[in-house]
Amino acid sequence: RACAVLTGIGTVKEDDPQLTVRDVPCERQPLRILIDARLEVSPAARILQGAPVLIATASEHADRAAPLRAMGHELIVLPDAAGKVALPALMGELGRRGINELHVEAGFKLNGSLLRERCVDELLLYLAPMLVGDTAHGLFNLPALVSLEQAVRLDIRDLRQLGADLRILARLRPPAAA
Repeated sequence: RACAVLTGIGTVKEDDPQLTVRDVPCERQPLRILIDARLEVSPAARILQGAPVLIATASEHADRAAPLRAMGHELIVLPDAAGKVALPALMGELGRRGINELHVEAGFKLNGSLLRERCVDELLLYLAPMLVGDTAHGLFNLPALVSLEQAVRLDIRDLRQLGADLRILARLRPPAAA
């Protein structure tokens, strides 16, 4: 049901995902979006196979961009002051393109950045009944709290069990007025 699916270069390097709908009937594939500030994606990455990918980057690396464009992928350059992709600007661009529902399939770094930049309004989380130990990262790379007032607050909208897993749909509460 999503218009697009977004991931980051860390997930592509670690997992080499396709980011396509499989195993269920689907009338159309969502647009695949990759955030890759330095254009480190390998042209052999599975995400780059098939339909074109929208790649958001922080600078025009002509030598790296040319092969990606030759493969039919679109690159947009949206730098922020830190040399990363400006996430709010990316969300604005996606809105201008009519993308009104974006699913994110990413790691804790990009997830945390999206939360910090206030680019998230809803979370859909799946919780498996297992503990994996200290080698696993959390869901979000967020700064340490000084007080609980700084915590990101959620309103649970739906909670259901799917097989052994839990599916949690939550909306982010607006920040409290200072």
